[in-house]
Amino acid sequence: MIKIAKGLGVATIAVSALNALPLQAEIYKYTDENGKSVFSDRPPAQSQSGSVLEVEVGPPNLSNPPPNIPKPIKESSDPELSVTYSTTITSPSEGTTVPMGPGDFVVAARLSPPMEAGEFALLEIDGAAIGEPQKDNIWQLRNINRGEHQITIKRQTAAGKVLDVSASVAVYVLRPSIR
Repeated sequence: MIKIAKGLGVATIAVSALNALPLQAEIYKYTDENGKSVFSDRPPAQSQSGSVLEVEVGPPNLSNPPPNIPKPIKESSDPELSVTYSTTITSPSEGTTVPMGPGDFVVAARLSPPMEAGEFALLEIDGAAIGEPQKDNIWQLRNINRGEHQITIKRQTAAGKVLDVSASVAVYVLRPSIR
């Protein structure tokens, strides 16, 4: 028992002695042949009389690292059930009138959280899909017929499972008519 206590005492003294040693190395500053300032832990190979400075460095940061924060535990084993999706049409706004012309306008949406691999957005006008599902959240529509149209955006998986649907937005397209 005495040997263990004596061994612990020697170990404690050794660790204390190591802690008392400086933890910083010598740092040298000099100007190279191109006129650039150089900092190094070694003096330059070529002696440059008077131009080598030993730099004083303050004590190192001895603060403790932040505590480990455990990751939250998901309540559901199905990741789709624990995610709240939000799909919002940001442009055009409700009741927008597309002025007289070819019937071209842009539809933009905000999807939260951002789409992951295997998720797509599908634009529908009056319940009919416009184009294929895509990864982008902006659509350039061309030659849309005149009249009132209901626009929705569906967030879905590659297999076609609908994860979220935006609120419907009404737009009014004005086009010249031929009589």
